[in-house]
Amino acid sequence: MPSVIATGTPVEKLELEYARCMRVNSEELDLEPAVYHHEGSELMERLKDELALLPELLDLSPECDITKADVGELGLSTDTQNRKLRGILKHHRKIFLGDGNAAPAPARGVVCDLDVGDARPVAQRPRSIAPHIMIKVYELLKKLLETGLVEHSESPWASPIVIVLKKNGIDIRMCIDYRVVNGFIRLSNYPLPLIDDLLVGFESAMWFMSLDMASGF
Repeated sequence: MPSVIATGTPVEKLELEYARCMRVNSEELDLEPAVYHHEGSELMERLKDELALLPELLDLSPECDITKADVGELGLSTDTQNRKLRGILKHHRKIFLGDGNAAPAPARGVVCDLDVGDARPVAQRPRSIAPHIMIKVYELLKKLLETGLVEHSESPWASPIVIVLKKNGIDIRMCIDYRVVNGFIRLSNYPLPLIDDLLVGFESAMWFMSLDMASGF
C-alpha cells in the first residue's frame, strides 16, 4: 500500500489508508502482483527463514489462571511452601500470559542495530492485496498498533507484505519479505561459549529456569 500524508494517531492513519485502498480498484493500481503462499507448502518451507512472521492476536489479553499452576514437588514441598509460591505468582501475574495467541507486552530499552555497510536504503514497491484479504490485514495491523507491538514508521527502508493462506484457505498469516534487506546485512561473528564455562556459572545457583522465546518478529 503506498503511503499517504495524514495526521493523527498511527491507528487513525491506518484507518485513512485502509479506506483509501478499499475505494481504489486493484486493476487501477500500479503495483506488483500480490504474493500468496500456502501454509505447509514446500516453497513456504524454503522461505520461512527469510520472512518475518507477525503474531496473531485473536485474544489480546487472556488471563492466566494462577490457581491451575503446577507448583511444588510431590512429597518434597509442603502446602505452606506451595501457597507462598502461588502468592508470588499471583503478585506477578501481569507478566504471565494465558493460553491462546496472546502476545507479550513489547520489550523496551533494547535497540537492535543491523549493519548494512554503505548500502543505500531500499524502498521496495508495495504489492496489491485483494479487498477480501485487505480487511484481514487491516484488522491485524490495527491490533498490533493498539498493543504497541508495531509502530508507524517513515523509514527510507520498506519491505513488502507477504500473505500466507492457512490450510483452511480462509484465514491468513501476515509476513514481511526481508530477503532484499537480508542481502545487505553484515553478519556478526563471535565464538560460542564453552559448555564447561557455562556450567561453572551455575555452580552456586539454587534455582534454574528454561525459557522459550515466543512472538519474535
